[in-house]
Amino acid sequence: MTADRPDQRAALASPLRLEILGLFTHADALAIADMARLMGRTAGSLYHHVGILEEAGFLKRAGTRPKGKRHEALFGPTADRFEVEAPAGEDEAIDHAVKAMASAFRMSERDLEAALRDRTGRREGNDRNLFAARLHLRASPELLAKINGYLETILELVQTEASSCPDPSEDDEHLSLTLALLPIKGRGGGDSRKGG
Repeated sequence: MTADRPDQRAALASPLRLEILGLFTHADALAIADMARLMGRTAGSLYHHVGILEEAGFLKRAGTRPKGKRHEALFGPTADRFEVEAPAGEDEAIDHAVKAMASAFRMSERDLEAALRDRTGRREGNDRNLFAARLHLRASPELLAKINGYLETILELVQTEASSCPDPSEDDEHLSLTLALLPIKGRGGGDSRKGG
């Protein structure tokens, strides 16, 4: 789903709301109480944010379940993937796209620090759960096409395979993956597309 309305772009500019959307990797529907438990927060702190995500069209009501003498609403995502549209020349859309990614990067920064401090990060082996790198490169059209093919494969793997896991086990890990492929302008003497 592409966030192309101002309210949708603004909804994705919050780290907390991105975190809420991230909860649905292994769940079709969650009550606000479930979200609060998974996030280590109070349910009261999430109602406003869930409402914004619902109003923006990212979450939808997915039924109810009994809770004591009443029923509580269940919410589910409206899509497997959310993207922010930022057309050239539309400053407000660009600002919201930058804020959404800044939120994602802040969340990644917190996850990285927690993994390093509490020593839950494994940096080697097939069960590696901690990898962070920033690389600069000059990419030919052929190399760029290859990179984009791998990025699409990674996104498909995360979205399709990980979200269709029928029975999550105790060995499963909740992970975060933040990717950015960005053109660099003004370094090395010019426009990165011209190679100079």
